[in-house]
This record gives sequence, C-alpha cells and structure tokens, in this order.
Amino acid sequence: MQLIERAEALENFRDLMEKAAGGTGGVMVMTGFGAMGKSALLQTCANEAGAAGFLLMKSAGSRAERMFPLGTLGQLFRSAELPPELADEVEQTLAPEPVNGISGVPDPVLIGQNLTNVAARLCGVLVELTKRQPILLSVDDVHNADGPSLQALLYIQRRMANAPLLLAVTSLAQRRSVDSLFSAELTGRPNCVIARVAGLSPAGVEELLRDTVGTEPAARLAPEYHRLSGGNPLLLHAMVQDYWDVAQGGWSPEGSHPGAGRHLHQAVLSCLHRWDPRILDAARGVALLGRSAGTGSVAQLLGVKPAYVLPALEALDGAGLLRGSQFRHPTMRRAVLRDLSPDRQSVMYMRAARIMYQLGAEPGDIADHLLASSPATPAEAEPWMVAVLREAAQVALVHDDQDRAISCLELARLICDDEAARAAMLTELAQANWCHRPAGALRFLAPLEDAYGRGQLTTADSRALSRYLLWHGWTRRAAVVYDWTAPPCDSPSREHSRLCFTREWVRLIFPGMFVGGEADGPVGEAGPAGREFSLSNLLLGKAEEDIVGAAQELLESCNLAESEPEAVFVALLALSHTGRYQEAVRWCEQLGTEGAARGLPRWTAALAAIRSWLAVQHGELGDARRYARQALSAMSRTSWGVILGLPLMVLLRAAVAMGDLDEAAEIIKRGVPGDMSRTTLWPLFLQARGDYYLATNRPRAALSDFHECGELLREWDLDIPALADWRCAIARTYLQIGAAEEARQKITEQLSIPGGTHPRVHGRALRLLASVTELRQRPARLQEAMTLLQRSGDLLELGWAYADLSYAYQELGDITRARLMARRAKQIAKACEAGPLSARLQPRDEDGGGDLGEAAALSDAERRVAALAAFGYTNREISERLFITVSTVEQHLTRVYRKLNVKRRADLPTELSLGTGLGETDMSRVAGRGVGQPRRVVGGTER
Repeated sequence: MQLIERAEALENFRDLMEKAAGGTGGVMVMTGFGAMGKSALLQTCANEAGAAGFLLMKSAGSRAERMFPLGTLGQLFRSAELPPELADEVEQTLAPEPVNGISGVPDPVLIGQNLTNVAARLCGVLVELTKRQPILLSVDDVHNADGPSLQALLYIQRRMANAPLLLAVTSLAQRRSVDSLFSAELTGRPNCVIARVAGLSPAGVEELLRDTVGTEPAARLAPEYHRLSGGNPLLLHAMVQDYWDVAQGGWSPEGSHPGAGRHLHQAVLSCLHRWDPRILDAARGVALLGRSAGTGSVAQLLGVKPAYVLPALEALDGAGLLRGSQFRHPTMRRAVLRDLSPDRQSVMYMRAARIMYQLGAEPGDIADHLLASSPATPAEAEPWMVAVLREAAQVALVHDDQDRAISCLELARLICDDEAARAAMLTELAQANWCHRPAGALRFLAPLEDAYGRGQLTTADSRALSRYLLWHGWTRRAAVVYDWTAPPCDSPSREHSRLCFTREWVRLIFPGMFVGGEADGPVGEAGPAGREFSLSNLLLGKAEEDIVGAAQELLESCNLAESEPEAVFVALLALSHTGRYQEAVRWCEQLGTEGAARGLPRWTAALAAIRSWLAVQHGELGDARRYARQALSAMSRTSWGVILGLPLMVLLRAAVAMGDLDEAAEIIKRGVPGDMSRTTLWPLFLQARGDYYLATNRPRAALSDFHECGELLREWDLDIPALADWRCAIARTYLQIGAAEEARQKITEQLSIPGGTHPRVHGRALRLLASVTELRQRPARLQEAMTLLQRSGDLLELGWAYADLSYAYQELGDITRARLMARRAKQIAKACEAGPLSARLQPRDEDGGGDLGEAAALSDAERRVAALAAFGYTNREISERLFITVSTVEQHLTRVYRKLNVKRRADLPTELSLGTGLGETDMSRVAGRGVGQPRRVVGGTER
C-alpha cells in the first residue's frame, strides 16, 4: 500500500536502524487513532529493516487473546527461523510448565518470579541472535497484547538498550487504557521515538485519489472525500471502491459527490468490531440518537457514566467516523444501525426515543425510532407518542413523503386510546391515502362512516368523506354524511369559492342528488362570504362575471396536498368555456407535472382526464387519446371508481372520431362501473357509444343510446347542449338513414332550447342544417357555421364544415373553391388525426396539384406570392398587398409554376400559406365570395 504523508516517520525509523546496526538499541512507537495506517507504516518499516539485514521477529496483539499469558511474546519468538538450539530454548521457555502460574492480567508494576525467569531466558536468546545480526522486534496493536508479554518486553528492552536490537510497536491513541504504564515506561526510554500517525490532509487525500481515479476527478473529489472521511485511509480506499462500483455500472458521480456504498459500510463495521467494545457501544449510541447525540445523552442511553463514553467519542472523532457528535456520512450511521442485534433493536430504539423527546428533538427524528420500536398497544405507549407521530406525519406530508406520513398515522392510531383523536387520524389517513395510494383509502371509508354516526367528525371531515364516497358512486351514503344541496356556509372568500366549485362538480356529475331540492334553480347571493357560482349557467351561455376570476385565483393558490381535484376540474372547465382554453391547458399541464413529481397519482390521473376532456371538446383527438390513456394507466379501475367513466368516454369518443373502431369496440366490451349509471358520465358515455354504433352502420342502436342520453339529462334537469348535444347526434343518425325532415326537426329543436346559442353547439347545428338546406343557400349557412366553430375552437367540427363546403362548391360547379376548401379540410384532418374526415376527402387527391416537397425550392418572396394566388387573389391584389409591381408578381408566378410543376393557379397547394402569416382570414375571403361570382381579372386572363 502506498504511504502518503509518512515520510518523517520513515526517516526517523531509518535513523534508529542505523543506530541499532551500530550497537545502540532503540524504540519506535507509532501511535494514532484507529485505521489511520499505523500497521501499513509498521510493515513498510519492517520491509526496510529486512532489506538492511535485520532479523525480523513479528507479532500482533488481539483482544480475543489478551487473557492468554505470553501469547504475544510467543508469536514474536516463533515468527522467525531461529537456529535449532535457540528454537529449542524458546520452546522450553514458553512450554506450559514455566508459563503456568503467570496471570494474564498481572500486577502492572511488579513482575513475578516465574515471569522474570521466562523474560531472562528469552533475553538470553536475543543476545545470542544479536551476535549474528541486528534484530527488529515488531509488535502491531500492542494495546491488545497480554500483560505478561508487555512486562517481558519492558524487561528485555531495559537489559538490551546497548545491543543491536530495535523495538517497533503500533498503539491506539486513547485517553487512558490498560497499557498506560507500559506506554509510559516505553516512551520514557532515552532512545525512543514517537511517530504520531494522523489522518491525511486535503492534499494527501488528493494524492491518494490521483493514483486511483485520475488527476481531474481527484482534484474535484478530494475536498468532499476529505470532509467525509477525516483523512482516514481505510475509509478513503473503501469510498474509492464504491466510486468504481458506481462508475462501472454506467454512471459516474458528478460534481464532488463521493461514492458511498457497500465497501464503506463494510469498512465502518470492520473498524468498530476491531476496536475496544466501548467504542462500538458509543458508535451505536450516536447512531441511535442522531442529532440529539452528545456525551451526556449517549451515556444516558447506554446506562453508563459520561466518563465511560467520552474517550470512545474522542476515538471515533479522531478516526474520522464522527465530526463532533455526528457521523460524517449517512452510510456510516446506517451501517451501525443495521448492525444492531434484532433482540436489542426494539428496546434501544424506544429508549433513544424517550431521551430524544426529553431533549426536544424534532418530531420526525423521534418518530423514526417509534416506528422502529413499534409499540403495539396503548398500554405499551406513552401519552406524548401520539402527538409526536401526528406532528411528524404533518411534516412528512408537507415534504410529499406520504408513505412516511401514513406509517406515522397508522402507528399513532394503533396506540391511541382517545376515540375522538382516533377518528381525526382516520380522516388524515384517508386523505394521505386518497392522493398517494388511491385504492388504499377504501378501507378507511366504513370506519369513517361509523365515526360520523358517533358524531366524531367535523364538517370539513364529513365533506371529505362524502367526496370519497361519491368517487365510488355511493351517492346515498355520501348524502347521509354531507348535504351538498345546501349552499356553503359563511367562510373566507377563497375557501368559499373552493367549496362552491366542489359543489358544482357534485351537481354536474351527480345531478340526481339535486333534483327536486331547493338548489335546482339558478343561485343568487350566498351571503357575505361571496357569490355562489353556477356551472350550469356558464354552460348555458349565461353571464357569470365572477367565475373566471375565482377560477384563476383558485388555480394560482392551488396546493395539491390540500386542494380538491373536483374544484380544480370546475375551475378549468370554467376557463375553457369562457374562451380561455389555452390558459386551462397550461394549468392542466403545470399541475399535472407537479402531481407526478410529488408522487400524487390521483392528481396525475385526474388532471390527465380533465386535459383529455378539454382536448376532445376542441377536436384535438391525438391529445385526447394520449391523455385519456395516461389517466387510465395512472390509477387502477378500483381507484377511479365511477369517475373512470370520464377518461373512458373521452377515449371512446377519440377512437371513433379517429376511425379506430377496434379500440372503440374494446372499450365498450370492457364495460364501465355499474354505479356510473347514476352519474352524468353515463349519458355522455351513451352518446360516445352511439357515435360508435353510427360509425359501424347500426343506426337503430345509435338512436337508442342517443335517446336514452337525452332522457336522462332531461330527468336530471341537466339538458345543456354544451355538455351533450344529443339532439344533433340524433339528427346525424336521421341524415344517415335518409330521414331529412326528422333531422331538420331535431336541429331546429336544438337551436331553440336554452344553451343552443353556444358557439360550438350553434355551429354544429348549423352545419347539419346546411345539409338539409337548398344547395345555393348551403355555402352561406356553412360559412356562418364555420365562423362560430372557429370562435369556439372546435377544430374537428370546423374540418367537417370545410369538407361540407367543398362538396357544396363542387355540386355548384365551382371546382377551384371546392379544391381550396378540400385542401383546408385535409390540413385540419391531419392535425386532428381524424381518419374518417381524411377518408371522406380521399377522392379529391386525384385532382393533383403541386408537390409540397418542391416548395422548399421557393424563395420567401415566391412563396408569399404563390400562397396568395392559391387563395384566389388576383395579381393586382397580390401586388397591393405585398407592395410590389404586377410585373414582379407575374415573374414570381412563372418561376413558381416551373418549380412546382403546375400549369394554373387552381393547382397551387393552399398549404403554401403555412409559415407566411396567411391563414383563416384568407380562406374565409375565398369561401365568402358569392356562388357563381367570377374572379376579378386584370388585363384579360389571369394565369
């Protein structure tokens, strides 16, 4: 092993060797704290002595052999190959007969007759040996040598001070030890050198690392390695091994973070079990008490006096395991704790917890020990333990450590004998499980209902319990514990808004709870706390001036650990239905990312489901399907309860609209939760299933689902077209089977009911109405529908309107505008991933047109001119718009035709507008020209 920062000690040893070779004996004592490299230094010295012609006689002390008299001395004399006559003399001297009667722990001052005889005979052997060559007596860990051997060594050293004999020993630095008198006499000899072996300096650590991990990593890691090892070479080598374990696993530590794993773990235990048992006891005390460790507290834990502990703590600090009263690295503490014997763990952890509580330690630290000791009944616990565990649970929840919070609360409830407190902890457990382990919350619902029956739940706890029950469709049980039909009581403004939003979610999803109650109609003022919002009014298109501000405030102040997904759902829906769709999307993604990062699967799943609902409402089918699948994978069907219907319904709608009828069939085959039939999600699922039946040419089945959807919504006073336009769905079915008049009646009915003027609903109805309108009036009606659909953000329905308009123009003979509309519809179909829409437009591909792949060859100026020409602008209109001459326009178009391999304006692809700033305005301009109105031509024929 390479020796670093030991040059002075080696130089001193060489001086002693030189003197010993000249006939003057000497002593070298290498002392220091444990694992600092004393044995490695002694071995290096022995190697040099052997190379210089010294006879090497070596031994090592052992705690296990301290009670065997002359054991160390026997090792020493039997380690070398001696002449036969001297070897016989040694064996006779150390034979059992002379040794008998020598105590393993003799008087530290007086040497008995038997030991004197033994020492004298062995001294004579050494005299004979020194006549042949100088001798090095090497004793490692002399502090563990037996007493008679130590006395004999002193005897020999006193009588051979002027002989070519060198004694080198290593000793553990301690405040006071059993060999103190030996050390005092040995180090008091005139030719004795003491070499203090300390931990490596930062520079020494860097030198050690440089030879093991390389120059650059050594410079980067050295400061941290020195801080965490105290310069202890044994710990450093273990950390280097852990570094390479990690690096060879495919990852290299970044920055100054050291590797600290199994090798460091083993090195720590190796040190502690080799040293004095008092040091191991003290290390265990420090590990158990953590930040509460100190001389007094460790002594109290071990049941000893501080004087027993202090030297051990100094030894641990000097050896680099501790800094002050704390382990330098968590791995060191974990190693000591895991080394505790199972039969002592529970007792020691409980004793440590009591001491830490008395010292005012952090509740989380005390809770660790209570969890490890696990008192099983109130009789085994103490009053303060419940409070500590509950406080630790709250801290854990703040740090998103739900598993720890649940463990603390479960133990607290187990050892608590106060029924009211146990009921409160049930609520806390349900809440922690609800967000973190959704399925795990189910087991608390029945006990919570019992607690409610005994009057042990607060209003807030009852409301939370009701919400949990509603998620699983247990509406009757939910209504027993909390009355959602009653307006929220006076409360702070933000809390009032949150309660109102949650109540609106209940009204929306479980409308049967409100039918016939006093909360059915529009709501007015709710007292001084604030206005009660109505989601129904918002969906019906009625002014709700305060709801947007309240929704934004709720989202901005949303704390996922305390907020309710139901309230957030309504807030996002409010933003989306007031023209703030992108803001709603941003909040969905922001909160969803936060939920995933914090390990809250219910939030992750709920927000993904809400995001999918918003996406499908705006025709973003790919996003709708992706987020619905994400929602379904984030929680099990059991955890979802009846709210599973939301992502299932969205996924079914998206699959049908995308033309993936196999997936749609599989969704229907899997079915939905039985209790979902009492929620609004059931009629919404029926409408989606009806769309599937219609797509698979089963109009009667489709009509049955659409009619049932409408009947349920009317029964629940929730017939809101923006929520479910089931009349339009029936009209589509009538149109498919050729019943135009019945379709017209349903569309007219749709337009006349409250909420029928919602832009999305109105636009869809007008598009369907256009299909039963006289051909020459159809484009105007479709243009009106497109304006509304564009304003509502329903991209998919807008694409269908473009397709309808394309066919209308084609039937009217305006092929140019028919192609323009078809191309725009194809763009939308591609963006929406709408397979059926693309399929309807597929025959128009034969019309040809320029290849967009060639558009890359166009200059920016050519592309702008070509884009406007594709939209039907004349050359003069293009020149005026782009501030260029008509001649320049003609030149650009000539080059465009050549590059795109087209012969006329009608063949120019409208996709050229992408990236030029042209878009819907220009398309509307072309679509809005009167039927049969010719293009204005400048100077004759327009190319």
